[in-house]
Amino acid sequence: MFFTSIKAQILIIILSMGLVSIVGFGELSVLNDNQHYTVMLCFALNIVLAALLATLLFKRILYPIRQLMHMADDFKDGILHEKLEFNKKDELNTLGRHFIEMTESVELLNKDLIERGKLNHAYGSVVAMLSASNDRAMALSEVLAVINIHLPVFAGAVCLHGLDGKELFLTAEHGMSDDASAQKIFLKYISKELELLGHMMSLKYLSEANFLLDGETKAMLPECVVMFPMFYRQEKLGALVLALDQELSQSQLDFLQKIAGDMAIAVKDISRFEQLEMLNSELEKHREQLQQERDDAVEDSITDGLTQIYNRGYFDLSRKGFVLHARRNYESLSLLLIDIDLFKAVNDTYGHPCGDEVLIRVAQVMKKSLRETDFVARYGGEEFICVLPHANILQARQAADKLRVAIASECFDEMDGKSITISIGLSALRDDDLDVQTMLERADKALYRAKETGRNCVVCDEDMSEL
Repeated sequence: MFFTSIKAQILIIILSMGLVSIVGFGELSVLNDNQHYTVMLCFALNIVLAALLATLLFKRILYPIRQLMHMADDFKDGILHEKLEFNKKDELNTLGRHFIEMTESVELLNKDLIERGKLNHAYGSVVAMLSASNDRAMALSEVLAVINIHLPVFAGAVCLHGLDGKELFLTAEHGMSDDASAQKIFLKYISKELELLGHMMSLKYLSEANFLLDGETKAMLPECVVMFPMFYRQEKLGALVLALDQELSQSQLDFLQKIAGDMAIAVKDISRFEQLEMLNSELEKHREQLQQERDDAVEDSITDGLTQIYNRGYFDLSRKGFVLHARRNYESLSLLLIDIDLFKAVNDTYGHPCGDEVLIRVAQVMKKSLRETDFVARYGGEEFICVLPHANILQARQAADKLRVAIASECFDEMDGKSITISIGLSALRDDDLDVQTMLERADKALYRAKETGRNCVVCDEDMSEL
């Protein structure tokens, strides 16, 4: 072993050169004609030994050192695949091999860092997908697609428990068969494995898993099938199951473990969102129901139950606004007070149901004949009141005559085809009117005059002032 080291080889050559020199100098001191050949031979032998020493120094020291320097420059530039070959066992060989081992270790670390960088980038994409979507199946399917791109995975599935926490469902899949019976067998197997796993948050290799691949991948046999259980705190939500082309590195397993945990959090968040949406929907329905009930109650409070037009109470609440609005906008305003002629005789002759039908029909004709902006209400008994915004005395008279003719043309089967008539008292807003009450009083007097003058007519308060 000693003679295999470079220092021993150099020492042997130097000692040999010294020995040859001693011999040559010894012969030179007693040189005669017959011994000069021995001196020349020693000189030549020293030259050969010197050349051998130079060759040894170059091949065993200078050349390897130059290679190490070249490799060090490559290492500095990030080139790690360059390798040196050392066939001798000496100090430079040991140094070179240690240097090669160092570069190989650095290269492995660099590859691991690159892989982790890619996985971290993919993990960021997965987190963004899970955070952005409220659709459980879509989000989990997108995550499976990302896993398929960055890892040697050719099929995968996410299985989640139902609301009861017992039955397992196939929520998302990639590369699996769509056969229902096969999926049922697969889910039963995964459910059993999850049950055996308990509450441990770790992966499990499924040596006997029938992964139920689809038509494109069923010919491929997975190197292994791995299951990552999905737990939210102590709640078992399901599992991430993957069929792999090859076994995964530790960084890849860590990546999948984090994704399984984030999936569990996202699934829980989406479940809470869905529950909140359901509660909001129920609350909205309840609110709409309450609003409808309130609207119905308000409608009932302002509507006459028989004729389905406004009642006197709503008229009393609204009467101040009519004059204020007309004064503010410098508009005309008129009022009609209507009474059905001989209505008591109708009740006495044909009965109160017939009288109710007459009231209903009169209200319907009034709504149809007047404008949508006109206010129509039952004032009491057989009396009705109409407020006509934007209508002066002439326009109000025309509207009243139109209404009177329309009602007179109505025939009632309940009265053997007979018709009825109405009397109308009309008043218009004057400058000295403070509210509708004064208009109403004048219209009442005009209505009384219409009754006295033969009924089935329209009398205006201005007509009375001329008398």
